[in-house]
Formats: sequence, structure tokens, C-alpha cells
Amino acid sequence: MVISFCCGKGGTGKTTSTYNIGAALAQAGKRVLLVDNDQQGSLTLAMGYEPQMLSTTLANLMFQAIDVPEQLEQSVEQTIQKTTKNLHLIPANNKLAGTLSRLVSMQNTRSMFPLNDNSVAPERVLSAIVDQVKERYDYVLIDCSPHLDLQMLNALVASERVIIPTQAHFLDTAGLNDTIEIIRKVQQSLNPNLKQVDILLTMFMQRTVLNQISRQNVVERYGEQMHIFSQPIDYSIKVAEHPAVGISLLEYAPKNAAALSYRAAAEEVMRNG
Repeated sequence: MVISFCCGKGGTGKTTSTYNIGAALAQAGKRVLLVDNDQQGSLTLAMGYEPQMLSTTLANLMFQAIDVPEQLEQSVEQTIQKTTKNLHLIPANNKLAGTLSRLVSMQNTRSMFPLNDNSVAPERVLSAIVDQVKERYDYVLIDCSPHLDLQMLNALVASERVIIPTQAHFLDTAGLNDTIEIIRKVQQSLNPNLKQVDILLTMFMQRTVLNQISRQNVVERYGEQMHIFSQPIDYSIKVAEHPAVGISLLEYAPKNAAALSYRAAAEEVMRNG
């Protein structure tokens, strides 16, 4: 199962959710690969790596998938960081910005330079990488940037499921439409295998009227179209603290309410595919 964590807005908990749901799945005995698909390298940093010190990252793999695909299998093996027995990472850093520029250039020149049998389409470069490894993992989780661009499009085309983390605030939930519209277009024209769309409410404060109203609005508006996680992720300062020490929230504060919420979310992921 390949799952992208996407939302066309920053600060909604995409990276935190990717990491901690991945960690919970790994603790449950699942083999998990996390893919940092954001040039900021936030997931890479949160997992205890220094993005700029890594010699090979997702950017290198994407360039190879375009230019020398015959070398891709070996390069993927060299790039994967084995954080724990069950939790692995394909890291990223700011070199991914150059990859995005290359993808845009490929898209803009497609009419002048049609693809041949050996070429990869600009929206399917990440798929070529994921295809090399997905049979070895139970779950591949892709952390995306908040930009509705070709990098996110690559993630959606490579996925079978997408989870949209969003805060239970009016401006955040109002922005869901843009993300959902992109997902629908991908489902219709590029990836019919993208079957399931989930909404995960994050940084949730149970006692606030605002959060409760926003949650109810999300359920009423989207509940019949897509799956909404039954338990939101509780707000906790521990969520902001754990990346500083390079370990998951489940290790840093295992009994914390947010950690328990992420465990529940992982169990829901397993129950629903």
C-alpha cells in the first residue's frame, strides 16, 4: 500500500503524521518505507539525519529515473536509510528544488519532444522509484510539500491512497477543496488506482467549540465521499518537541495523548487497507 500525505496548505501536520503513523505501523510489525518528497527535508531532519550531509537523496534518484534508469535499482539501495529494523527512509534535501525545475521543463517541452519507449513522463518519475521497492514493504508513506505542483502530482500518481491532514480550523478546512480537486483530477486522468481518500484532523483540542464545530462541518461536508479518521490527533507540545531529538513521538512520549492518537490512526490505516 502506497499512501501519500498531502495538503495544499502548510502547518497541517503532514510530516508529523507521516513519521508517527509510519512509526506506529513499524512497531506493529509492518515493514515501512517513508519517502521525504519535500525539498525542506523536514521528515529527514525529524528522523535524526542532517539533510545537507547526505550524499544521495530522493533528488538523485529522480534524476537517475529520468536519465539513467538502468542504474536506478542499485542507487535506490544505496539511498535508503535503515532507521530501525522495520522503518526505513528515502531522505530529501534542497536539491529536490532542482528536480522540480527539471520536471516542469519536461512538461513544458513534451509537445516538442514526445516520449519514446525508454522515457518516463514527468508525472511518473516518483512511480519509477517506488516500483523498485514497494514489493518489499507493507507500506510506503510519502510526505509531500504543501505546494500543489508536479512534485505532489508525482506522489499522487505513485499512490493507492491519500491522507489529507488538516487542522480543525475554518481556514484550514476551507482549503481542503483545492487539494481534493487535484486528487479527483489525478484519479480521473492519471491514476485510477488511487482508490481511497482520507481526512485526518490534527492538532485537535477536544474542549474548544471551534474545533468541535469544524470537525462536524468536515463530517457533514465530506463524510459520504471519503473516509474521515474516527479519532483526531490531539494537540500536544510534545509533537513539536520530538523532532528536535530525532525520534518519533511514540518513542519520545509513548503515553502522550497525541502518541496514542497516532497509534489509533495507524490501526485504522491497517483496518482500511
